[in-house]
Amino acid sequence: MEPGWSRALEQPIFLSMLPDVQDLRVLDLGCGVGQLSFHITIAGAAEVVAVDISETMLDLARSERSHPRVSYQREAIEDIRFEPGRFALIVSSLVLHYIPNYRDLVKRMATWLRPGGVLVYSTEHPIYTARLPGEGWIVDENGARVGWRIDNYFDEGMGEEHWFVDGVRKYHRTLATLLDGLLDAGFRIERVVEPAPDIDRLQLRPQESEHLRRPMFLLVRASVPPER
Repeated sequence: MEPGWSRALEQPIFLSMLPDVQDLRVLDLGCGVGQLSFHITIAGAAEVVAVDISETMLDLARSERSHPRVSYQREAIEDIRFEPGRFALIVSSLVLHYIPNYRDLVKRMATWLRPGGVLVYSTEHPIYTARLPGEGWIVDENGARVGWRIDNYFDEGMGEEHWFVDGVRKYHRTLATLLDGLLDAGFRIERVVEPAPDIDRLQLRPQESEHLRRPMFLLVRASVPPER
């Protein structure tokens, strides 16, 4: 496990929500530079198909986290297709808020999973994406943060923000849309987590106290029924 990756607030919780991956066929949607794919592989997965749209990210993944049981593929998540029942586990870490058609994707994911298969994903929390466009913190005349701005919560759709570069597009969806989309696709929701730092974590990373004032991430574990 890479120290920088595991220090992220959502990652340790994400890993705790995974089933035993021994001998499983796994799909990683939006694999980035491959940390999660590589972790699942060395934990015993039989096969990991790791998909991302960024050739730059995939080049790093192939050079730094190559493994004979990992296949890195460049393709847009919106376009990718797999045969029914191919995977036992699908994971996606902080990617789904970039996808324009969430409901269509979760319906397709349900078909890619075998009966009893599991989906674990993290995404930016609707309270966090409801701030778009712009920053969420409301500050007073002295620059102190006095609250978090939520507006037009039920106005779903694309927003833009500066994240290293200008014009990064993300999609705001309500909590109901995220969870109902899973239920409508035939998933059973098993666990929902809104990560917040505990006292021990705050002693090491006091800057994360802002996450006690508003959630930034949402993590969900769901499964398809053993009998469809």
